[in-house]
Amino acid sequence: MSEVKLYNKLSELPLGKITARGWIKEQLERSRDGMGGHLDELEPNMIAHPYVTRQTDEKWGAVKAGWGAEISGNYWYGLINLAFTLNDPGLIAKAEKWVNGCLANAREDGYLGTYTENDNLLDDYNGWGTTCGMRALMHYYNATGRKDVIDAVYRCMLWFCDNWAGDRKTRYAGNALIDAMSLCYTYTGDKKLLKFVDEYLDYLNRNDLYLNSLNAMLDPKLTYNSNHAATYVWLPKYMASAYQASGNPVHLQAAENVVNKAMKVYLPNGGIASNTEYLSPTSSVTETEYCTYSFYNSALMQMSAVTGDPKYGDMVERICFNGAQGARKKDEKCIAYFTSMNQIFSTDQSDFVGGDNGVYAPCYPVSCCPVVSVWIMPEFVRSMALVDGDGNIYLNHYGPASMDFGDIRIEEETLYPFRNSIKLTVSGSAARKLFIRIPQWCSESCVKVNGSCAGEGEAGTYFEVCSALSDGDVIEICFKAEVRMSKLDDSDTYSHYPVYLEYGALLFALPIPEVWKEIPGNPRTPLPEGWHWYNVTPNLIWDDRGDIYEQQGLRKYNITWNVAINENLPLDKIEVIEEETEGYVWEDPKLKMKLPGYKAIFSYAPYIRKTHEVYQSPIDVQEELELELVPYGCVNLRITCFPRANI
Repeated sequence: MSEVKLYNKLSELPLGKITARGWIKEQLERSRDGMGGHLDELEPNMIAHPYVTRQTDEKWGAVKAGWGAEISGNYWYGLINLAFTLNDPGLIAKAEKWVNGCLANAREDGYLGTYTENDNLLDDYNGWGTTCGMRALMHYYNATGRKDVIDAVYRCMLWFCDNWAGDRKTRYAGNALIDAMSLCYTYTGDKKLLKFVDEYLDYLNRNDLYLNSLNAMLDPKLTYNSNHAATYVWLPKYMASAYQASGNPVHLQAAENVVNKAMKVYLPNGGIASNTEYLSPTSSVTETEYCTYSFYNSALMQMSAVTGDPKYGDMVERICFNGAQGARKKDEKCIAYFTSMNQIFSTDQSDFVGGDNGVYAPCYPVSCCPVVSVWIMPEFVRSMALVDGDGNIYLNHYGPASMDFGDIRIEEETLYPFRNSIKLTVSGSAARKLFIRIPQWCSESCVKVNGSCAGEGEAGTYFEVCSALSDGDVIEICFKAEVRMSKLDDSDTYSHYPVYLEYGALLFALPIPEVWKEIPGNPRTPLPEGWHWYNVTPNLIWDDRGDIYEQQGLRKYNITWNVAINENLPLDKIEVIEEETEGYVWEDPKLKMKLPGYKAIFSYAPYIRKTHEVYQSPIDVQEELELELVPYGCVNLRITCFPRANI
């Protein structure tokens, strides 16, 4: 094999070289004790077994082998990332057992997926599902260096090169092989894998149906309903991976253009508008499928490394600290398949089409969203620091962590994003430059090295802090944040332009008092004790001004969420309060925002069971009142996009 030349500007450290500390470690430990460490036990047939036994279930439908491959592969990818990010011996042992089971099940011809000779090996989900499993195995190799693992993946990729040659390819999700082939190339250098990538892109240009071809990616137009939103936001990852391997500038241009087009459906919480899972216009009640958070997060991290552009770090933080967190139960035992920025109900009747996709569940069928929810924070940690070809360090996003660069270690102490001060302590010495990302929202920054000012960086750039690092160096960073009020562009839906509020990396929301009720749900495998499905409904507060109907939530005053904001409110009237509390950051808010607002008693119709858009804009208001907002990720029921008050 030839020497591998790669074209990415920055690279991630090997998995396990950055480990979580502080509140991130607490969250990952909750994941270990919750869904992250146990989904294979909650639904063993679809998650634990497919790559090890190739057993399927007719209830899984026509693409049952591929479905099991997707769900299982994506879970083990998350589990492997979680295990090495926590450096948890139990999870690492669990990952090793699965990896050994996969390798023991390899066919003589190299195929390593979940399909049998009796299945259609040219099926779209064979390409997609097998990629999910191979990605997990390659990340295990990245963490351990086990040569038998990458050798097995390589043989599987060659199987696809031979058996999916020419036009024996698929149009929907099988193109995930572009990513798997490109990643495998970085380890093997076999240009046969890159040839397959080019052939696949040519095939899609000639057989495009979902507007996921190279030509469609380069086209400036975004078409609603053309593609599953989660699949669409994978495209930048595929093309960034292809560029990293090939150096073909068209690949990178396609990746960047997809991100630019996705801005049309990009939400303030970092989500992508995807009612009924497909690309849809934005509004305050537009839903985002959880898969979309996870997939776009991965894609943006890949874009960070390949391009060296700091803007992607801002986008990653927007997802991880806001939308993805706001769809999780804080004990890490449930997520919601669909959530929206204005979310009054999250129940088995509350989603966009009146179905149960809004319910909170640990293993909701389909299990695609629960398994990929495990990825979010481990991937965030791994992408916190990048290095260039000279070994210089780029801090890409922030949180408490320990970073091992071989010759030096950096300990990052911070309560970011709830505080905007960061302390770095260096152990060891190296002639490495250190760059830090100055967030786009930062109005002023202060950087000190060993107490001396190192200068002030420009927002939206990487700032060079020092040209070398020495043992005992202490670097202090402070980003100044200011309250931001913006209008949501919902011109393709309601044209109401509601307003939303941000501070630093956090989106803020009005919390709706929550009632969590256990329900039987519809798990494929009966849940053990301590695991439940939940309906989450608003708690109605008694108000002496109302009659008996109002007290049942059928009228005005006791609805706490029927409020509006003056879009011209001076920002100095908004107070941000730092709370000195000891609890878990997503349960015990460390920041609160207080501002004047208005009661808008006719905002919502009576008898509702799901979240509707407010009809009137601007809306008539009654008395003034004070609103107290908290970070979006701290709540599961909320108003985030506020109607504009008619004053």
